Amino acid sequence: MNKTALLLLTITLLFIGLVGCGNTGNEVKQAAQIELDANNIVSINLIEKKQPMATISDPSSFERFVQAITTSEYDRGQLDIAPSDYSTTVNMKDGISYEFSFWIGGSNSGLLIKSGQMGHYRLSDTSKKDLLDLFQSTFKDKISSEDTANPQPPSVQVTVGGERFEAIQGSYCWNDNGKGVCVDMASYDELVSKQKVHPKAISGDRVELEFSYAPKEIEVMASFPREERPDEALSVDKNSVQLAAGSGRQ
Repeated sequence: MNKTALLLLTITLLFIGLVGCGNTGNEVKQAAQIELDANNIVSINLIEKKQPMATISDPSSFERFVQAITTSEYDRGQLDIAPSDYSTTVNMKDGISYEFSFWIGGSNSGLLIKSGQMGHYRLSDTSKKDLLDLFQSTFKDKISSEDTANPQPPSVQVTVGGERFEAIQGSYCWNDNGKGVCVDMASYDELVSKQKVHPKAISGDRVELEFSYAPKEIEVMASFPREERPDEALSVDKNSVQLAAGSGRQ
């Protein structure tokens, strides 16, 4: 091979190498960018660990949401932290949906991940505050509208025996702002059969109760279906109770 052919071959290989490097950079940049058009959003389903699902349907809220997440900074690192504070499913007009999880509550620094994509994103302080305000106001409006239409008791998250789950709601009467309602539910045994979480707790364990909004009064009763003893009222201290001695149910 003469020197001219060798030089041409070297230049060709160098050119191919440069093109290859350029394509890799474009792929990384494209993968890191969140592209979302607020005008094509139909609704955003919002989930928070202590609340039932809420829906964002206001176009101005879509703009706030998109502005916050599309200005976030991409980071290749994988997150290995506690469960997210909020998660969303963004439903588009073409039938496609996108899922995002957010760490924006309390001392969390403002992170999000897009489902199905490696790495995570960092929100600016302004975007973090705006998203948190949007999410919290959405749940507040949902509770307010539900209470006005049909007053309901708060939902209750229970933590006991190392497990956390939503309490089963039985029959109730509830009065709020002059409006009252009574609802009959299934029997206790039927309701329990629908409970997916069955924590292993023993006498004396503490039970933590977290309400979607604080009731004025709380009364907890323990019953003992296999023992000849009356129901027992348990003392509530700062939304916490201690399981009664014996084999029973609360």
